[in-house]
Amino acid sequence: MSQVQLITDGTALLSAARLRELGVISLPIVARSADETFMYDQQNNGHIALLQRLAQHRQPVEIIGPSVADFQAVFERTLYHTNKMLVILSSGHLSPVMRNARVAARDFMGRCDITILDSQTISLGLGLLVERAGQLLQEGQLPPAEVVRRVRGMIPRIYLVMITHTLDYLFRSKKLSATQAILGSMLNIHPFLVIEDGDINPLEKSRAPEKALDKLLEFASEFSRIQELIIFHSGSDGPTTEALTLKLRLEQILPNRDIAMITYDPILASHIGSDGLGMVIYEGTWR
Repeated sequence: MSQVQLITDGTALLSAARLRELGVISLPIVARSADETFMYDQQNNGHIALLQRLAQHRQPVEIIGPSVADFQAVFERTLYHTNKMLVILSSGHLSPVMRNARVAARDFMGRCDITILDSQTISLGLGLLVERAGQLLQEGQLPPAEVVRRVRGMIPRIYLVMITHTLDYLFRSKKLSATQAILGSMLNIHPFLVIEDGDINPLEKSRAPEKALDKLLEFASEFSRIQELIIFHSGSDGPTTEALTLKLRLEQILPNRDIAMITYDPILASHIGSDGLGMVIYEGTWR
C-alpha cells in the first residue's frame, strides 16, 4: 500500500470541492461556549453563531474537537485502504487539536505510518500547506518524507497578524498576564499581535483603534511581493466597517490585487473574542 491519506482540521481554508479533489479528510473544529456547542469547517458555519454569541455574552470558548476519539475513528477507517497518513493541523499552541492527534496516533504504532505536522499557523496558511501537500502527493513523484520537507519549508513564509479591541480572551488563553490585562484595559490598549513559531505574541500596543489598524497596514507594506493575502474579521452578517476600511487602504498600497475577506474561526475566537481583525500573508517562493 503506497497511497498516502492526507488529513487536516476544519480551519484549513480550502473549499469542500477542493478538499474532495485532493482526497483530503477534514475533521471539523468543535467549540463549546457556556452550554452551547459549535461546529466549524468548510461545510459547517458554526463560527458565525459562535461570534454572535460572544458579541452578546463574552463567554469563554473551549476547543473540544476533533477529539482523540475523532482522530482514532478516522485513522481506523483509513486503514481499510492505506497504512500511510500525513496529518497537517492548525498550530499546536492555539488549541488541543495537535495534542489529540498525537495521543490518538499512539494506538496505531506498529500498524501504520502516521506523520503529524504542526503547521504553526491557521486558516489560509494551513490551507496553503494542505493544498501543496495534496498536489505533491497526487503527482506521486516524491517520497512522503520529501513532501513533508517541502511543505515544512513553506511555513516560515506564512505570516499571521491581528489586532483586538478586548483583552479578556488573551488573558484567558494565557497570552497576557493578569497585570497586563488589567493595565491594558485601564489604558484602553488595542494590541497588535503576531503568530510566531505557532503562538500568539503581543508585538506592539496602541491606545486608539485607528492606530492599531495602522499597524496592520504598516506590516503589509513591508512586503515587496505577496503571493497570497486574506483579511479575517468578526462580522457575522458581512465584513465589519473596520475590515472594509482595512481592505480599502490595502488596495491603495497593493493595487491590482483582489483581497478576499473571511470570518475567522473558533480557534482564533478563543484567543481574541469577537472584536478581532487581521490578515494572513504568504510571501511564497520567487525565482
